[in-house]
Amino acid sequence: MKILAYILAVSIALIACSKKDKVYPDPYAGGRAPLGVTLSTDAPAPSEAAVGTVITFKGSGLLPHKDSIHFNFNGEAGEIVAVDSTGIQVKVPATASTGVTSVSIGDQVFIGPVFKVKGNLDIDNTWKGVVGSSSWVNDLYRFSDGRILLIGDFLDYEHKGVVKPIGRIVLISKDGEIDRSLQSGRGSDGSLSTIGALPSGKLVVGGSFASYDIHLAEMHNITVLNANGSIDSTVVNTFEGKDTVPAFNGGTDGNISRVFVHENKITAVGSFSYYEQYVYGISDYLHERDSLVVDSIPVRNLIRFFPDGSLDSSFNYNTALHRSNDGANGPIADACMQDDGKLIIVGRFTRYNGMDAPYIARINTDGSLDQGFGGAGADNTIASIRYNATTQRFVLAGVFRKFDGVDHHGLVMLKTDGTVDPQLTPLPMATDVSYRLAQQLNNGLIVVSGYFNKYGNVHRSGFMVLNPDGSLAAGYNNTADFSGSLTKVFETTNSSGQTQTLITGLFSTFNRVQITNVVRLLFK
Repeated sequence: MKILAYILAVSIALIACSKKDKVYPDPYAGGRAPLGVTLSTDAPAPSEAAVGTVITFKGSGLLPHKDSIHFNFNGEAGEIVAVDSTGIQVKVPATASTGVTSVSIGDQVFIGPVFKVKGNLDIDNTWKGVVGSSSWVNDLYRFSDGRILLIGDFLDYEHKGVVKPIGRIVLISKDGEIDRSLQSGRGSDGSLSTIGALPSGKLVVGGSFASYDIHLAEMHNITVLNANGSIDSTVVNTFEGKDTVPAFNGGTDGNISRVFVHENKITAVGSFSYYEQYVYGISDYLHERDSLVVDSIPVRNLIRFFPDGSLDSSFNYNTALHRSNDGANGPIADACMQDDGKLIIVGRFTRYNGMDAPYIARINTDGSLDQGFGGAGADNTIASIRYNATTQRFVLAGVFRKFDGVDHHGLVMLKTDGTVDPQLTPLPMATDVSYRLAQQLNNGLIVVSGYFNKYGNVHRSGFMVLNPDGSLAAGYNNTADFSGSLTKVFETTNSSGQTQTLITGLFSTFNRVQITNVVRLLFK
């Protein structure tokens, strides 16, 4: 055994020596030598400037490569003015937007500092909000005195809901400061998506919720509030006696995304299959308490209520079958009501009540299809429709490529009769692009948000401002990369006559300033 162990030890030693003596080729041999280039991340001079300004960036090792350097402002090429041993001077291009700068030499990239582009659009410095909300802001209502009611899915606003959560509804001043006069109590137990006003001044809110303040499990995704935020309530006779309940007794079995008021009636769209209403005064099987019986009637995605919550059976309803007509054969994404009460719906449907309605339809005041509106319609989903009363134009956004048989690349402008306004000719969109919202302002400019990184060949990410003809608006490029989604673009005017827009949705920054889900922008 000792001899065997000795032989094994000698063998291992010989093998080890053999491996040690063997020379292997260098796997990195032949690689290119380091360029010796650095681009400082120190702030350039100046650190913020308008298009056309020459900016000085610190760096070293650039001079030997001056003829092969490319400089980018957030992905857009800048004109190199000078290169020396201490850095590089570059002119801000017309297409630049706020973001990270970089130098590229061949296939090597050197990241520089953030540069902010000065332009005609920025956060309004009179807006007092500095934090924003904790989650989605879905809709707003502006009172005649300028105060604004925000609704959504948030439980905090400006860190004022840390001790006592703000239940998805908050009242703010016209400049964003919280107003504690709202009497919403606990607020809603679920998301609030939409708000409208009745002629009485009371407010209709819709969404996905069953409770509001102390009224637990007494609602079906829609209710009416007093102007101070409290529930509009009434007293009913129950099996046990009397009880105070929401005055609006009606709703749906699924989410309500938009509500509209016309001639004191409430029209709602969403994702639902049934109208529901409580029946009070009937006991449970033990005869101990009110059973809260729920009556239900088949109604799909589009419904009209009376102000007390009862169903308006004169609207798209089959009285013989005691149910609504078929309506849209797919989800309704958005809607817009005209002054005459007709409703334009858009979404992911192709038929309405069995008739062709390719992704858009105008509905008469009785719920029937107004045939011919929108011509041949779109070839794919329309995500939003917004109307501007000053320009008298609708703007639609989505993932469609054609509208009325003509290329429109996700954006189209319609006249009030539903015909296409040819002045808006958007640039071709990539296959992964999705426009989610487009709103024309009174000055004609169009604000667009969605999921995109370029518009044409220009770097724009998530947010852009277009001219009425679909070209990028010059000077409105100081927006940085925008990540998120907008739900509302609400236009006002300041004392100097400048355009302001309160934008809401789900986002965390604007032009690299941290502000969440609600902020006011100034168009200079």
